[in-house]
Amino acid sequence: MPTKNRRDLLERALNSILEQTYSNLDVIVVDDGSTDDTVAFLETVVNNDQRVRFFSNKTSAGACAARNIAIQHAYGKFITGLDDDDLFLPNRIESLLSQYDGKYAFICSSAWWDYGKKQRLIDSRNMDISLKQQLNYNEATTQVLVATERVKALGGFDETFVACQDYDLWTRLIEHYGMAKRIANPTYIINDTGSSNRMISSPNSVKGYHQFMQKHGHLMSRKNIINQEFMMLRREARVMSLHDLIRQIGTGYFTSKLRYFLSSNFSIIRSLHKKFYKNS
Repeated sequence: MPTKNRRDLLERALNSILEQTYSNLDVIVVDDGSTDDTVAFLETVVNNDQRVRFFSNKTSAGACAARNIAIQHAYGKFITGLDDDDLFLPNRIESLLSQYDGKYAFICSSAWWDYGKKQRLIDSRNMDISLKQQLNYNEATTQVLVATERVKALGGFDETFVACQDYDLWTRLIEHYGMAKRIANPTYIINDTGSSNRMISSPNSVKGYHQFMQKHGHLMSRKNIINQEFMMLRREARVMSLHDLIRQIGTGYFTSKLRYFLSSNFSIIRSLHKKFYKNS
């Protein structure tokens, strides 16, 4: 888990790990140059729970570099990650381990997207994720459970990416080790309540998709490219024209695309969504 200057969120996230139904854990937190009381808090945690270790960067190197530091120091058979503003459901690790099969590149699950007032279940069906499907959309969601040796063999996260590092690594794992497995049972909560700044709202998010296209474009079909165009349009929060929508017909995910077309063109739909889901 990488963290920086989010001590309260970190404590909440860390508790969701330490309270897992599966307890044989090596928990590695990398503090990326915090200036609040994060280090003092982590020192207390380490003194109270021998499963937790932490490393600190004197100056910030970014979340991607922090994740790679954790990977380098990991000695467990498997690795999974947690963003410091998100949460594990209590049975996440036990659930993923029980379904793990080495013939798959990794295993992942559906997740709850927490808006504040409401939660929405995303990627909510069992699925064998092929490279072709992964190049359409990040079917693996935000975190996976994978054999440590595989992540290390691929060099971990690509630190040249400003965003989409997870999408890139999951894609490389599928490219090298074959299809991945997603289970329908949700085990992860993504925090979009406003208590943290999610990468999806950052200008770097769009640049990350361009980097992904540059790196993996040679593997993409026309359908993959059209789906990537939609992902970038959505990240840029641009209005989706009728022409854009028609171009997307036959490329999959049409319900999601139609929903975005309506919300980007009609302010009343956007306001109703915010009123229904958000605290504010």
